[in-house]
Amino acid sequence: MKLSLISRSFQPRIQGIGVYSEMLYESIKNNDNLDIIKISQDDSFFIKNNPLGYVFFILIELPFKLKKSDINHALTPMETFYLDPKKTVVTIYDLIPIKIAENSSILTKAYKILFNQAMKKSIRCNKIVAISEETAMDIQKYYNVDHDKIKVIRPCIIQTLFPKNEKHEKFCIGTISQLNSRKRVDLLIKAFIKADIPDSKLLIGGSGPDLENLKKIADNNDKIEFLGFVPDENINDFYNSLDVFVFPTIMEGYGLPIVEAMACGKPVITLNDAQIPLDIKKRTHISTLNSLADDLKNKKFHCNIGSNLNFAMDHSPKNLGKEMEKIYNSFDV
Repeated sequence: MKLSLISRSFQPRIQGIGVYSEMLYESIKNNDNLDIIKISQDDSFFIKNNPLGYVFFILIELPFKLKKSDINHALTPMETFYLDPKKTVVTIYDLIPIKIAENSSILTKAYKILFNQAMKKSIRCNKIVAISEETAMDIQKYYNVDHDKIKVIRPCIIQTLFPKNEKHEKFCIGTISQLNSRKRVDLLIKAFIKADIPDSKLLIGGSGPDLENLKKIADNNDKIEFLGFVPDENINDFYNSLDVFVFPTIMEGYGLPIVEAMACGKPVITLNDAQIPLDIKKRTHISTLNSLADDLKNKKFHCNIGSNLNFAMDHSPKNLGKEMEKIYNSFDV
């Protein structure tokens, strides 16, 4: 069975979709019944890691990259434009471009229009995969798709994460994400400065358009460190260097960094107004914008570390691959 995996990227540096795409490939690559073709912007001749470059890829370049396959798997709705719906599986990570665009820039609103067209094509695909029950309900709500047509399959995390149970000289708070306004890392920085915790530090992993603004807010505070992109080989050390992981995002399709921190035995703080899948959010210590500084200072986080560790272990490549292979085998090829 010839299978084309079609994605923006298979590189973890393209956080979110890059991680998901590569982990999916890793979970099924040893299946002898699958002849897998990877198609992405990674080897594009044109501009990469740029919204306009991505639009050029999906609308202009992608048709020339497509190969004859028994099944196409579009790893986001944006890759579905030129695919035969009868032969296509689409994974829908979230509907953030639809839900968050109301008060956004002209560019974001334009992307919403394009994403909406991609979703209209996606809901015609033979198989629809959502990564969470909340995403499935959003698809039903916004596009009137019968919930029974949507298969919820959790993403997986890298398998090199484990608790080290190390003791730290300083109380260490950390976060990691793409640094954009939706992640609200500025709220964490302000709360950390307000808390003024003795012998403490704040580690911020990731890069993105908000980096310089966040550095201005940090104002050269020697307790705050910006680490930049953290590669997979260092990610376990990053999480294990923390005493608590804070994820102040306003909206996520899933929130894999939360699960990664749980896999390292760390308590996690989220904010009460965050739109995160309930199955994940309920396992975190839920703070508020007004109480975050006090929660950090008091060092009291109500999380069931053991239960969360077991929950994280369920996010395995084996489970992801098993469920996806059932989807592929359901096609009449």
